[in-house]
Amino acid sequence: MAVNTGAGSILMRRIILTFLLVIILAPLGYYGVTMYLPQSFPKPGKQVPIRLGSGTLESIQILHKAGALPYPQMFRMAWILAGRPVLQAGLYDFQGHVSQENILQRLIHGQSRPLNVVIIPGWNLSLILQELRLKSPYLNLHGLPTGDQAAQQLAAAGIGAQNSAEGWLFPDSYRYVPGTSALSILKRAYQRMNNNLQHLWSQRAPGLPLKNPYQALILASVVQKEGAPPAQQAHIAAVFLNRLRQGMPLQSDPTVIYALGKHYQGHLTSQDMHVPSAYNTYLHVGLPPTPIAMPGLSSLQAVLHPIDSQDLYFIAQGNAYHYSTSYKQHIEQIKRYLQPTARTLS
Repeated sequence: MAVNTGAGSILMRRIILTFLLVIILAPLGYYGVTMYLPQSFPKPGKQVPIRLGSGTLESIQILHKAGALPYPQMFRMAWILAGRPVLQAGLYDFQGHVSQENILQRLIHGQSRPLNVVIIPGWNLSLILQELRLKSPYLNLHGLPTGDQAAQQLAAAGIGAQNSAEGWLFPDSYRYVPGTSALSILKRAYQRMNNNLQHLWSQRAPGLPLKNPYQALILASVVQKEGAPPAQQAHIAAVFLNRLRQGMPLQSDPTVIYALGKHYQGHLTSQDMHVPSAYNTYLHVGLPPTPIAMPGLSSLQAVLHPIDSQDLYFIAQGNAYHYSTSYKQHIEQIKRYLQPTARTLS
């Protein structure tokens, strides 16, 4: 009997080919399942911080420990196949059904939750430092000063000028990622303020009784803390500038409040008005020694472009402001408009 060796040979080749295909395709299938099959994150999802400076292996380990990467080795292989791109720092939210491939793409493109430090016009340095410490998660607080000398220490570190950081941080929103240095954010805010101040100073109105940009910054902080709406700030700035020209004290309540610091109880008493401080503009003629807060752009513009006015006094009732050129007229307006909640400049 003749044996059909040709058919047996074909069968054997098919078996070997099938075996090789299984060997080749099984890892690919496993890779596809692990990388592209979504995993489910129970509500409210998972939040994973990848800090600035974290290496790739460290980032993968963080994600794995947080339960976001069940197959870290496959994730690393996918990262290598993608060309070893930089994995961006950020605060990453994973909700619902998310695959490891999706996580990889998010980290490559930095698709993280935005984190922001917000500096509000009128905040002083003490409040900003408090916000950084208590309400700005994931910041690197190393080197951030505390205590009464914080303003001087920041200025010595290049954040501020004239030996103080008070007034030098431009109010705005500053984005950061986990691990960002708090000092680097303050540095950005200082650079913004310095650039804006120098630009506005170069275009200032003529004849201002201000010697340099720093004096403009100080007065802008006083105007800011007066709390007037932007539409009134240029008029209030004119009042203070006129007082400086005539050698009159500014007599601004916010400077007294700043002088009192932690001792301020929410309202000024007659005793408070005599607090022995260089910041007390009822006792001392001229500008305070430093700004008393962070002025916004509108108050800076108001000081450097005040309205044309001879007024020396104002009173305020809510958003209604009344100005006068003489003390006699000022007293008459107090009698006419002043309510228990009104503020005065006398």
